[in-house]
This record gives sequence, C-alpha cells and structure tokens, in this order.
Amino acid sequence: MEKQNTEEYIYNSCHSYFRAKQRAGLNRKRAERMINLARKRGIESNECSWSLDKKFLDRKSDVYTRAVAYNGFCFIFDRNSYECVTLFPLPKYFGKKKTFYKTGNLDYSLKDAV
Repeated sequence: MEKQNTEEYIYNSCHSYFRAKQRAGLNRKRAERMINLARKRGIESNECSWSLDKKFLDRKSDVYTRAVAYNGFCFIFDRNSYECVTLFPLPKYFGKKKTFYKTGNLDYSLKDAV
C-alpha cells in the first residue's frame, strides 16, 4: 500500500536555497525544512505586537509578496504560490522591547573613557 501525501509540495526558488546557504549556512535539505517551518509558524505584520516590527514587515511586503519573520530571518514569499523568493537576517532590534527615553543632551564622546 502506497503512502499518500496529503500536503501539496510547494517548490522554492533556487535563489532562496542559495541565500539560505550564504546567509544561514544551511544545506538544501535543512533550508527546505526551515522554509516550510517559516511558512507554517512564521509571523506576518498583522500578528506583530510592536509597531516598529509591523512597519518593518509591511515595508518588505508588497502586492505580490509577503514578508514573514521566523527564527531570526525574514522570509519573502510569493502571495499566489507561497514559493519562497529569498531570505535575509532580521535587524538586531526586531522582536525586542523598544523604549525610548527623552533625556536631553547626552554626550557620548570618548574623552572620559580610559
């Protein structure tokens, strides 16, 4: 008896595998697994709680693509076929609590540092 696969296989672009190798150090099999997990578990801009994260993902998305954040990387997926187009590391501030204090003029010069 043959095992039937209930999920439809979604092909990813060769560019996405190349970028996964270059930017995350993943081979093709691991990159495919990480892309599939990002497709299922990643967060989009409408799921972000911080407005700065939401704006970042909105800027990376457009009519044809959607940006998904997962595991420290931003994955760009095609809206129609869900094919991964590319991926790149998220900025350091992404997902961190943002608190901005207005403290006046601060001097960050190194004249007092020894």
